[in-house]
Amino acid sequence: TVCLAISSAATLALPKYQGAVVQSVVDKDRGQFEMDIRIFVGLSVLTGVFGAIRNTCFRIVGRKIGIRVRNQIFSSIIKQDIAFFDCTSTGQLTARMTSDAGAMVSPIRTMLNSLITSCISVVGGLVMCFYTSWKLSILAFTSIGPIIYLTGMYASWSKVVNREIWTALGDANAVATEAICNIRTVRAFSTEHLERSKYQASTSRALNKGMKDAIVGGGTYLTTNGLDLGAGALILWYGGTVAMQQPDQLSVGELVTFQLYWAMINSGYKTLNSMLNNFTRAAGAAQRVVSLLDCLPEIDTNDGKKLSEFTDSIEMKNIGFHYQMRCAVSRN
Repeated sequence: TVCLAISSAATLALPKYQGAVVQSVVDKDRGQFEMDIRIFVGLSVLTGVFGAIRNTCFRIVGRKIGIRVRNQIFSSIIKQDIAFFDCTSTGQLTARMTSDAGAMVSPIRTMLNSLITSCISVVGGLVMCFYTSWKLSILAFTSIGPIIYLTGMYASWSKVVNREIWTALGDANAVATEAICNIRTVRAFSTEHLERSKYQASTSRALNKGMKDAIVGGGTYLTTNGLDLGAGALILWYGGTVAMQQPDQLSVGELVTFQLYWAMINSGYKTLNSMLNNFTRAAGAAQRVVSLLDCLPEIDTNDGKKLSEFTDSIEMKNIGFHYQMRCAVSRN
């Protein structure tokens, strides 16, 4: 927490002193220029050192979360009833322990650090933009609303599509696992082409869904990026006009500072947008994993009656039993 606070504060202060350096050059103030350069270098060192420590800590936490999730998935699978294994293929279960679990924890492991940092950059950048020039801020934020709306619509749609992709890949993994485990039977009946066609049908479904997601994502990126670039051009045009005609209201250094803070907001927002898309894709895999973790067996292996005495003679009479997914079996 301390490293995150120091690194974020130093990052937020850097654009202010970058603008101050430019203004010192414009004013030809040597003393102020050297002092601003020293402060800028010190802030850069703080950002690098504490940012590295912060990044290391978040990566360690992410890896621990990943290992814990995989252990919980295996523990949940191994305690299920036999009927559960009758109706669920081995390939589906191994897919959830490997690819689904990996997709679920990957954003946590790689982006937990970026999420907090980007949120601080966006909020801090907004405050500093208004502090630097409230007129430019109001002008720049006209593009934020449409971008957020389009991104939210795409994220909701992409979540459903990516769940279908993970399901199709799980089906393909199930076909491959069953074919490889029973390769002698497959070879004996010469059904290699049948297994291959079943596997390709599942991967083709995943590919078609992925292509649809890629096309819609590209259109969303084109629209939001166009709005962003348009806002940037508008800021430079209006800010440059004011700086040339009314330098007492907006100096060159303040314009540079505002542009740097606006770039910081854009960078943080794009990172959050990318993470939102990754979390949306991971949500499809997470639903498959969570449904497995929430599945409880009907027979509790830790429950039962303890026998006070036990002899080596066991006799069974009038016993009837059946598995849920199989035909009834009875013995007398």
